[in-house]
Amino acid sequence: MTHTQILELPKKRGSYGEGSCYQRQDNKRWEISFYDNEGRRRRQSFNTEAKALKALNRALTLKEAGKLDEPETRVRVDALAEAYLRYLKNSKPKSHLWADRTWNKHLKPFFGGRLAGRVGTTELDKYIEERKDGVEESRILSLNSTVNRELAILKAAYNHGAQLDPPLVSRVPKFPKKLRESDPRSGWVDDAQYEALQDNAKYVWLRGFLAVAFNFGFRKSELLGLRVKQVSLKERTIQLLPGTTKNDKGRTVRMTEDVYQRLTPCVKGKKPEDPVFTWENGDPVKDFRVAWAKMCKVAKVNIDPHDFRRTAVRNLVRSGVSEKVAMRISGHVTRSVFDRYDIGSEDDLVDAANKLESRRSQSVSSAQNSTSENSQIGRKLVTGKETGTEQSVTR
Repeated sequence: MTHTQILELPKKRGSYGEGSCYQRQDNKRWEISFYDNEGRRRRQSFNTEAKALKALNRALTLKEAGKLDEPETRVRVDALAEAYLRYLKNSKPKSHLWADRTWNKHLKPFFGGRLAGRVGTTELDKYIEERKDGVEESRILSLNSTVNRELAILKAAYNHGAQLDPPLVSRVPKFPKKLRESDPRSGWVDDAQYEALQDNAKYVWLRGFLAVAFNFGFRKSELLGLRVKQVSLKERTIQLLPGTTKNDKGRTVRMTEDVYQRLTPCVKGKKPEDPVFTWENGDPVKDFRVAWAKMCKVAKVNIDPHDFRRTAVRNLVRSGVSEKVAMRISGHVTRSVFDRYDIGSEDDLVDAANKLESRRSQSVSSAQNSTSENSQIGRKLVTGKETGTEQSVTR
């Protein structure tokens, strides 16, 4: 063995049971390996030998004091939730309120005080059982949707804790598969229903609200937060400003004639900062459930405001607008709405039907031709034309 070969062997420091420090021959970094107080092997990597030895000595000192264990054997689920909620409050304030309420109302009573490392599949299954206990069968699917979102918050808290520096946990429990949820709403608004709703809309703001929702699929919160300065009657545009939408991205649409005619009375005579949709006394529209219910009852149309959202996307696509542009108008981030509700162009369906009919016609035509050819061959054999023996056959 040459001197060069000796240098390429892993360099180790420390004796058995005390951990080791070494440098792999295929890597310039130094690694340390040791066992914690729970008997689990731990490895870490460093740029220099000095840093690696320092970390190893610190780890062995903690082990001797009985304090070297995985972080989740000391960290409780409350700490994970607190860190995650703080992150949401700073980075995603729109999601913070709901997550905070869900943690305190449902998750904390069950998981609060538990060690993070002691939460596993068994505890998660027990949580699901407790949430379902005493719930009527007819409400199970609806509750499943809620439980799925609650567990999603808990899982996000674990993932967030694992990504912190230093990490609060080194292991994320294996969460159960999503519970079966109720089918998504399938309400649609056709042109006749839209006109019926417009004819029975008592308020000016409601007629404008219906027009924008039906044509562009804006969210209810986006519509109610609309200000006069965002509507340009001259350019015939509506602009949703960044930070006012669900995904915080702004977007601009050009009004149709229907939207222009019904929205103009909503903004005329108002100041730029005034809400577009206001009651007759000038108060901004916030809760309109009573007005909506009365309108639907008179118009004999049972519909929810959110049904306009998927209706608008479907109408855009079936009018020849590309999915990408339709998503830009409605504000959808992913194309899941097209798959969930089978939204597609009717031209595609017509084309598919034509292709099926064409295949069927070709198949039938081919079968008929084959039958005709066989008949002709049979007649030729009988008459003797095919072999030139017609006379001998007839004799």
